[in-house]
Amino acid sequence: MVSNGLALIYHSQYNLELPGHIFPAHKYSHLYNRVKRDPVYASFDILPPKMAEEHDLELVHTKEYLDDLFSYDHTARTMYSELPLNRSIVESFSYGVGGTILATELTNKHSFAFNMGGGYHHSFPDRAEGFCYLNDIAIAIRKSRESFPNRKAVIVDLDLHQGNGNSYIFQYDDNVYTFSMHQGNIYPKKEDSNLDVHLEPGTKDDFYLSSLYESLSRIKKEFDPSIVYYLAGADPYEDDSLGELKISMKGLKERDKIVRKYCEEIGAPCVITLAGGYARDFRDTVEIHFNTIAAFGEK
Repeated sequence: MVSNGLALIYHSQYNLELPGHIFPAHKYSHLYNRVKRDPVYASFDILPPKMAEEHDLELVHTKEYLDDLFSYDHTARTMYSELPLNRSIVESFSYGVGGTILATELTNKHSFAFNMGGGYHHSFPDRAEGFCYLNDIAIAIRKSRESFPNRKAVIVDLDLHQGNGNSYIFQYDDNVYTFSMHQGNIYPKKEDSNLDVHLEPGTKDDFYLSSLYESLSRIKKEFDPSIVYYLAGADPYEDDSLGELKISMKGLKERDKIVRKYCEEIGAPCVITLAGGYARDFRDTVEIHFNTIAAFGEK
């Protein structure tokens, strides 16, 4: 593993104003400001990504879907998104994809590369879903194969919701291992991951963390990746407005440390993305995401 610590990626275009919408699309700028106020991380260079190019998006998404998306047309391909569809939205997602592509490139120099956006794990090749128009993780994995054709990747998805888009996209790809640990009785319609852990409502720290540890131990025996993609969703939190898991702030910090330790043990760099987070107190969502940065930034 390379040993140059943590790289941070952010673009102001990640932010959206969605008044009254449950998706807190302004959390990105609040997280950026939280980093800039911190005595440790304020001095870190935060790298801006480029907007993903169409040929990169076509590594995963169909031309028909992209035509609808970039025409801002409400069609059978775009209608399953729960977000508005306009130029600023599409540009925001394109920059988010660019951030995960850049994070992947930076793992050539850094042990950990943190895109302060991304994690759009519900989008499918031919359609939008949930709060996701473009699948940044899948695109970044396919893009990296231009330089590393046989690279093996594991997706560790710890968002509240199953990463159904990634599970579908990589279901026949032996070089990608999909792992999703999520609340089992809620959205979305489930796809088959290589490893799914369906958690019951009310799950607390001890069971959650032991399940994560056991799952990563199993993956170590079954799969040998050269890169890890970690979707560090803030929504398993006990006060999240969309979920019924009861994971404390402390438990989520420990979760992040377990994932970091797994990466260090297998000697693989890690790309981290934010994914979801809908805490009743918006400040909790920002703090959970910041804690993930701190977990991967510690010496």
